[in-house]
Amino acid sequence: MNRFPTIVAAAAALALTGGALTACGSSDAQSTGTDGEGPARVVLTSHAAADTLDELDLEDRVVGLTKTGVFPDALDTYASDEYTDVGSLKEPKMDVIAELGPDLILFGARTEAMEPEFAKISDQVIAGDPDTSDTVASNRAKVEEIAALFGAEDKAAEQLAEIDERVAETRAKAEDAGTALVLMTSGGKVTAYGPGTRFDIIFNELGMESAGDVAAEGRHGAPLSWEQIAELNPDHVFVIDRDAAIGAEGEAATALLDNPLFNRTSAATNGNVHMLDGQNWYLIGGGLGVLDAMIGEIDSAVS
Repeated sequence: MNRFPTIVAAAAALALTGGALTACGSSDAQSTGTDGEGPARVVLTSHAAADTLDELDLEDRVVGLTKTGVFPDALDTYASDEYTDVGSLKEPKMDVIAELGPDLILFGARTEAMEPEFAKISDQVIAGDPDTSDTVASNRAKVEEIAALFGAEDKAAEQLAEIDERVAETRAKAEDAGTALVLMTSGGKVTAYGPGTRFDIIFNELGMESAGDVAAEGRHGAPLSWEQIAELNPDHVFVIDRDAAIGAEGEAATALLDNPLFNRTSAATNGNVHMLDGQNWYLIGGGLGVLDAMIGEIDSAVS
């Protein structure tokens, strides 16, 4: 992760005045929530963790989270000014976070490199996003870890069991659904994902058969020509419109895919081109409620 100049400057300031900043609101930081259990002042740079706290009815513990830029619809619980905006997913405002005096910071993958700076502000700093490999299992571990901090294990266990049931049902349907390809559109270009990529959940966990060997180059996928996509001829295509997800201007995915080569694939001719919720898949990627919704999209596609 790149450390932007403003972040570095803020971190330096914290290093010089760490004691004072950490002490800001320190009496609150040592207090507990309304039920007497768990952290009372939580700051989030992880959208997945924000979703999990909302699902566990712990949103009242959140004092700030990253809201700058496109704020996902799934997190509208936190849309009001009651929850302080602490910056963006990649550029959190360290001075604002310090002023909030959090007793817990749950950070996202995009700010993983900033963990040492977060640790100067709060004694409790935990990664909040699931890994993109073994997403379901990793998400379970993250949810259980967060729930345990607040004594909410039973509530989490009920919803995790429902996710496990949905995974099993989706896998059973996927066995006879044919081949699949995941495409991301951005800036008028298209990239593809297969097993072993950031969207591996569709293949190795939910059971879709890959349309071919797609070697993704980094997190933004493998560039494929329309001829290559037509040759792979997937039965199902799952599409993430990155521009729409991040609020960038660009050609809509539906318009980009409307070309003669793509239209002759089995997926296009049989009406099996599925537009996924880009905010959930690209910006959030997990959480107790969002992961369930993500799995539900694949389940609906193969039903």
